[in-house]
Amino acid sequence: MTLVEQLAPAPRKRSRHVTRSVMDELGCRIIAGHYPQLSALPTETQLCAEFGVSRTALREATKMLAAKGLVIARRRAGTVVQPAAQWNRLDPDVLAWMDTADPDPEFVRGLVEARLVIEPAAAALAAARASASDLALIEQGFLAMQEVDQFHVADFAAADVAFHVAILNASKNPVFMGLSNLIGQALRSSVRLTTPASNDYPRALHAHGDVLEAIRLRQPEQARARMQAVIELAALDLSSASAHRGT
Repeated sequence: MTLVEQLAPAPRKRSRHVTRSVMDELGCRIIAGHYPQLSALPTETQLCAEFGVSRTALREATKMLAAKGLVIARRRAGTVVQPAAQWNRLDPDVLAWMDTADPDPEFVRGLVEARLVIEPAAAALAAARASASDLALIEQGFLAMQEVDQFHVADFAAADVAFHVAILNASKNPVFMGLSNLIGQALRSSVRLTTPASNDYPRALHAHGDVLEAIRLRQPEQARARMQAVIELAALDLSSASAHRGT
């Protein structure tokens, strides 16, 4: 066996990589509306030719999309894009694909409502359970928010996500900790919609600092109330952005 043959990826790994690439591209197109809801995807022949893949790889990719609720196979109609209500938006892949498309204001509103239920409770638990290293990570996220330009959306979102995810992890609740992908998507989408519309960024930043202080001082109920205040500010920004966009 030559050195090239030894270093070449195994056929099964290559196959998985091809299938994954096709799934990701189709998933991004569906989320972005390139293939509208209730429309049929191009035929297998067309997609295989476009992607340069086998029918087997394409079929595996569409099966994976079907498992996530994005498509359904119908006799004589081919593979059809499901209505958005059927999509599993909590799936990590679907959340990642949503990052590549314009934020959906209605879904972002739903995420804000979910955050109002989840994050105040997580902050209260973090105030009771956070370790010294947990506190350091929460503070690190807050300091990054202080330093970043609020209009540099990607950097601001990354700092905001780091702060909130650190609190979820500090709660030591395995369910809350497992929601980090969802909260991260909620924050990234919210920031993309609302940061330019925020008229009181210093107030929002101060509110985040209040949460940090309550957790550091081991004040669960204060942490709960202050986290709720943070998310209510985000909800106000979202309402302002929606009014500006006419949505």
